[in-house]
Amino acid sequence: MAPNSFLSPFYMKRLFILSLAFIGFNLSAQHDDHGHCGFDQYLEEQLANPEIYNQYFGPKAEGQSEVETVANGTVLQIPVVFHVIYATQRDNISKAQILDALRILNEDFRRTNADTSSTRALFRPVAVDTEIEFVLAKKDRNGNCIDGITRNQDNTSLYGNDGSKRYATDFPRSRYLNIWVVRNVRTSDPANPSNVLGYATFPGNTSSSDGIIVRHDELGTIGTAANSLYSSNGRTLTHEVGHYLGLFHTFFPGEDPNKSGCTGATVGNNWPFTDVPGGSNADKGDFCDDTPPVVASNFGCSPSTNTCNSDSPDLVDQIENYMDYTSCQNMFSADQKARMRHTLSGLRGTLVSGTNASFTGLVNPPVCTPEAFLEADREIICDGETIQFSDISEEGVPTSWTWSFPGGNPASSTSQNPSVTYANPGTYDVTLTVSNSAGTDTKTYSSYITVKNNSTPVFQTTWVESFENGQLPNLVTAVDGGDGNTFKHFANAGSHQSSSLVLEDASLSYGEIDELISPAIETSGASSLNLFFDYAFAAKNANNTDQLEVFVSRDCGQSWIRRRFYNSGRLQSAPMTTANFVPTASQWKTETISFDAYIGPDPILIKFAFENGGGNNFYIDNIRFGQGTDVSLNEYQAADLKVYPNPSQGRVHLKLSDLQDRSLSLQVLDLSGKMVHQEALNIQGSNLEKDLDLNLAPGVYLMEIRGQETRLSEKLIIE
Repeated sequence: MAPNSFLSPFYMKRLFILSLAFIGFNLSAQHDDHGHCGFDQYLEEQLANPEIYNQYFGPKAEGQSEVETVANGTVLQIPVVFHVIYATQRDNISKAQILDALRILNEDFRRTNADTSSTRALFRPVAVDTEIEFVLAKKDRNGNCIDGITRNQDNTSLYGNDGSKRYATDFPRSRYLNIWVVRNVRTSDPANPSNVLGYATFPGNTSSSDGIIVRHDELGTIGTAANSLYSSNGRTLTHEVGHYLGLFHTFFPGEDPNKSGCTGATVGNNWPFTDVPGGSNADKGDFCDDTPPVVASNFGCSPSTNTCNSDSPDLVDQIENYMDYTSCQNMFSADQKARMRHTLSGLRGTLVSGTNASFTGLVNPPVCTPEAFLEADREIICDGETIQFSDISEEGVPTSWTWSFPGGNPASSTSQNPSVTYANPGTYDVTLTVSNSAGTDTKTYSSYITVKNNSTPVFQTTWVESFENGQLPNLVTAVDGGDGNTFKHFANAGSHQSSSLVLEDASLSYGEIDELISPAIETSGASSLNLFFDYAFAAKNANNTDQLEVFVSRDCGQSWIRRRFYNSGRLQSAPMTTANFVPTASQWKTETISFDAYIGPDPILIKFAFENGGGNNFYIDNIRFGQGTDVSLNEYQAADLKVYPNPSQGRVHLKLSDLQDRSLSLQVLDLSGKMVHQEALNIQGSNLEKDLDLNLAPGVYLMEIRGQETRLSEKLIIE
């Protein structure tokens, strides 16, 4: 079979289409959607190499086994390095989350996963342990001691593609499996992230981009992956490693309207141990005899799925296979094992050599000097409360710990994960020193803990702040999202005097959330409580996604309740500008929020959270909290709107809260202003959740919701 003869016009067309979805998820009980695997687009590029082509598609002599492979019974270990590329600290996932992802990967490849019993009896004879394992590398190419994780702050995390892969120069592709971890995959616009979850390069790729790139919320099942929209159970990485080791989708070449993948699919009772009549299944589809013909990708988990429409009960789709897109994956097949082990005896053979095991530190791993890192379960508490601290040091494993807690009880500790109580309000540093036989490291987190005065609050019912004293007030806490840029005093603009607080535009911190938290305020016995504040903001362009949220806490910050949400046109108080925005007197907005539902007995905290979406400077001023209506303003546009997933393929979930109206009109407009969808919304109470199935062409739309007291809008992207 000549290389060009395989790529018929149909297959060529399909290989360029990036609509092959990956791993279904449940957004709600009635709501399914999917992400994408970007493998097939990359495959076509590699098939242009005749040597690689013949390695996988070339003719085989009569009676020749499908692959020549490393003998079974030998466990092959692959050295792995995770490269965390983070735009903001929320992308900078923990080592614990990475280890959780590695656990799932090894369980799936060794068939020790907890759901092996879910494999149907038909496929259990071919569901196998691949005898392949993945181990964090312990040395880089220069022999330096490492823990298999690198971290680099870079905005390419927002649109992860091959441009994110420049941080692996010390880890050549022939010796390490490089896995790049990013926020979004394969999009050039961070305001419009795609739903591609990851992609892998096929064996034979000799570029520095060889490896796997994956979204951090699809890595493992804890941390940022705990609430992933796509609910892949941490198996996005399992699927992509399958591609990396030479496996195709079970439905490859996929979505065939002529069902050519089902040709001759009338099989005897002894399947899967005989070939499909008319030719081995290894000559078509995914090139594995023991995965039945599949003509289309599958989602969800239906055991009766039969995309070949055959009457044979033996030809149901192998929905359990990791190389489909279902939510009940739990197996690799024997032939898939053979293909992957063949890859590890050929195109990726250097990865599992004894020499490489020594080179990468899998054999006789060195002891690395630890790098001190810590975290606290809460960074803002009230007086008399206790914080649980945890050592999260990296590089080496500490064997001893020395903590310093000024203002805390105890003031010092040698425990690995101590608990500390703070009796007095204030702001406090924390210092951690970690050691092992290789060395010692010390790190101080300045002003890390803030203790609010809750037992005897300074403010009784009323709190007023106009920021005129030349600095951030002592009792107001500014929480930095991680880039060092946070709310600070600004002397050259104010809504009613000369000063305010500003959060300056930070172009390299897209997605970072900075917070401003009030003192504890006593509210017991009050009535007609309201929060008033002034703000000013200008976008740079129409694609900016900046947003402001206002929260309240009744338990000293253990939990927060959102009271208001402002974004898009609701947030802008001035015309768009790329120049340094400083508001004039007419460019301030005043907002009013009722707090009657949060009156005593416990004091409250109020939080303003601003998320960077690429816009200009944000200013806040003239905060007034107390009884009465010193500003006579209607709470117009104050309701809260969320639409997700966004982008979507037309099925979205609408969530409204804090509504004043009981009858609303929903309209969807295209960019020309033409109405393409309209319906009435009837509300019981102040909240509404609704699923919408919008039959719209791909493009950008504006969703508007209107009522007597409500004006809301949201940009909607249909893919």
